[in-house]
Amino acid sequence: MSLLTDTQGTPNRVYALLRLLDEAGAPLLLDTVAGWLVPRNRTENDEVPRPKDALGQTLGAARSLDLIADGAPITLKVKTPPTIGEFADLAHRQLCCLNEADANGVILRVYAWFVLRADREAAGLHRVGRDELVAEIDGVFSRVEENEARTFNTTKLAPWVRWVSFLGLGTDLPNTPFFPSPVERVRRELRAIAQEMGFDRSLDFREVQGELSKRMPYLDGGELFSEMAERVGWKSRTISRVLSGSVRDLHLEGEIRLTALGDSAKRVAFPTDPNDLTGLTGADTIQILEGVSDAV
Repeated sequence: MSLLTDTQGTPNRVYALLRLLDEAGAPLLLDTVAGWLVPRNRTENDEVPRPKDALGQTLGAARSLDLIADGAPITLKVKTPPTIGEFADLAHRQLCCLNEADANGVILRVYAWFVLRADREAAGLHRVGRDELVAEIDGVFSRVEENEARTFNTTKLAPWVRWVSFLGLGTDLPNTPFFPSPVERVRRELRAIAQEMGFDRSLDFREVQGELSKRMPYLDGGELFSEMAERVGWKSRTISRVLSGSVRDLHLEGEIRLTALGDSAKRVAFPTDPNDLTGLTGADTIQILEGVSDAV
């Protein structure tokens, strides 16, 4: 059971399930949930059977995220977020705190691979063919037995892209199956950090980045990022292109203010980017500005 095998358990369907259980105010039987989420259809006088896969896989996806309990009746384990944007926050938190053996742990590890691959050779992600890309990703994960099932394959790619895009971590492009651009997720996590460290204050960039790596462990300095960097044998002297590009974009959008203080030894260096419009080669401090919208 995982988000990548329960392919019909989409983010919207899982959120609809949570809202239904929340509105009911009590656990529901499977038939009741099916009646709401997958109602029977009639064609003239014939009743069309319910598509069981959609419901079963929606329940499976919700259980993968530890949102509902196992067994019957169907019972909520979390407080239902009031908006789908806040559901994305919840799903992200649940994925970040999975134990190492959980089958869904591959989702954020694969994302860390994309971050590292973009850092080493961003042009390598721009390819139409999926087989070569998926084979490269799967090759990072070792197998005990030669005939052991692949960790990542082309069937899992589409649901993987759907979920990580929903989390605000990137998108598919016409010339690539997926490109990592976590601007929205970084923005939301920085604002959560500012709730504790303060808005509109000049904060040490390195310290904030350390907090960010705890909330986004697949980015620079995070546990999953470090694990995957060791697997692929890649180490950069600057923060990644993906993270630096995200904070540069947020700086341009007026969400944050980055400052480089003269010739500072504490500065966090950014990689060179020919498309950068900020002119920043690094940052010493960051201000997370309060007067902006939290809407997704």
